[in-house]
Amino acid sequence: MRFPPASVVALDGRLLAYRRGGISRYIAELGRALARAESDSSEVRFRLVVNRVPPDLPLPSLRVMTPPHHRLETWILGCELAFRSIRVYHATDFVLPRLPPWIRGVTTIHDLAFLDAPGDLTPSSFRYYRQTLARLRAADRIIVPSEATARRLQLVVPETSERIRVIYHGVHQWGSTVTDAWERSSQILMPRLGPRIEGRPLLLAVGTIEPRKRYDLLLKAFSLLRQADVQPAPLLVIVGQEGWQCTSTVQQFRVGERERVLCWLSDIDDEDLHALYSVASALIVASRDEGFCLPAAEAMAHGVPVVAFAVGALPEIVGDAGLLIREETAASLAGALVRLLSDTDLRAELAYRARLRAQRFSWEESCRRTLAVYQEVLARDF
Repeated sequence: MRFPPASVVALDGRLLAYRRGGISRYIAELGRALARAESDSSEVRFRLVVNRVPPDLPLPSLRVMTPPHHRLETWILGCELAFRSIRVYHATDFVLPRLPPWIRGVTTIHDLAFLDAPGDLTPSSFRYYRQTLARLRAADRIIVPSEATARRLQLVVPETSERIRVIYHGVHQWGSTVTDAWERSSQILMPRLGPRIEGRPLLLAVGTIEPRKRYDLLLKAFSLLRQADVQPAPLLVIVGQEGWQCTSTVQQFRVGERERVLCWLSDIDDEDLHALYSVASALIVASRDEGFCLPAAEAMAHGVPVVAFAVGALPEIVGDAGLLIREETAASLAGALVRLLSDTDLRAELAYRARLRAQRFSWEESCRRTLAVYQEVLARDF
């Protein structure tokens, strides 16, 4: 792949100092893959734009003052970038700043959930994300992580259709589960759930605690599941940082923790998450919408069946490697979980399909296709 000489491509990495999952995970994994690609080429250099420098950055940093989601970000960040030797700027968090004409702009639109349920956002977040569509008109290329998101974007902003590129996110292909997964998971869970966890199904949910993830509905489904008296009795493990508009949800987590049927882990490292995936019986996704759903892909790579509502990109990503539910109710979700936990053959078949399906997604392929997008915009005349 050929680039113009001395090209510098800058990715917005500011969220890495504030969040671990979601977009931050996308930035980190894409950054690591780009770092490997850079080592094979002398034609291009990649940089991460940051306002704080967190540890373990996957790429060298380019420091700015503007924090993420600042109310004047599109103007101020664009001015800061104008004085850097950048040929391409990749807005990894939806909103493309106002760039000078000599910098090409690429943006990643992860989903359009902010259009469907603006009430799920804080007022400041909504003010930020509502700029997305207007700024799309200035983007040279638009990356989306699924065909479902591409179709939706084409309906909302049809004039962008020719500039949209579908690039799936990746997932690590772990292969067999880690040998000490149960021991490591036990060390995490026993202090919170008590010693009697061995042999009990572990149901996993991964994602920021915020309204779009519908943890309240998930908790209702888990309550119905417990009433169904499935044996051995399942346990619920939730992994995700506290987000916004989630006070009542967190209070329900605390009740479940006191009853020792639920464990909420607000921040764990990748190795611990790997261990939990390795021993989980299922991943539950109760979201209102998903543009890709990294936890679903990660779970499938571990051979973990996904139980989810058939919304957004989830049918496209999960396919036949899980149970997709059309009726978005707690009762339907609980019924699917009862079916999965009661049928050993079904779990084994879905686990087999999950590993096969996960092989469709790799960060190396995501990186390769993203590099092709950068090459497209650099090939344009300045």
